[in-house]
Amino acid sequence: MSVGCSVALPPQDSTPTQRYEWSRDRYDAEKFADAIRGFRDLLFREPLHATSDSARFLLAHAYLQTNQNLLAANEFRMLATSRPNSPVADDAQLGMCRSYWQLSPSIARDQEFTQRTIESCTRLVEFFPRSDLLSEARTMIQAARQKLAAKQARVGSWYYERKIYESSIIYFESLIQEYPEADVVPSVLYSLHDAYSQVGFRAEADAVKQQLLTRFPESPEARAFGDGSSDAAGE
Repeated sequence: MSVGCSVALPPQDSTPTQRYEWSRDRYDAEKFADAIRGFRDLLFREPLHATSDSARFLLAHAYLQTNQNLLAANEFRMLATSRPNSPVADDAQLGMCRSYWQLSPSIARDQEFTQRTIESCTRLVEFFPRSDLLSEARTMIQAARQKLAAKQARVGSWYYERKIYESSIIYFESLIQEYPEADVVPSVLYSLHDAYSQVGFRAEADAVKQQLLTRFPESPEARAFGDGSSDAAGE
């Protein structure tokens, strides 16, 4: 939802509780620009008030609703790390995960926010082991790891396609070690087998082939060895 041009504030003589209620009413009415101003004003004036945790939590969500994901992540982080005993601390940690995941770009671009997604979700799993939010956090970790693996496979394939086999081997081997569960592993093993073959490392090529056949026997890449296509490519 877009932020309106005219932004209001609570009356100057409002008490902290009244400022919170005013801002909460705007949030509930989806007047997020007003809510943001109101919550920020409250937190500036009364950072230790009893409503501050809820105010910061709703402020972060208001940022999310207006696609200000980095600001949302910062507010969620402040709440989760400075108030770990707050009833909404685990929700805030998950909010940080969601904010960074929203910022995660396509695999062609830098993956800093993808890595931050993993780090923030991992913190939720480690610091809030009894939270009922762990399932979503783990799902985001898995999706982010798949994305990082795809990014690394893309770089390795760039070298492989240009016949710079030694460099492609480095990226492919690193990917298999770091992301053994990634969907791209069978295709990476297939290309790695050929890359080792092209540089004359037959023992390494055979080991990679065996790993592919053992771990992913039903994959198209494993079945391709049955027709001799990969061996022919390596000769």
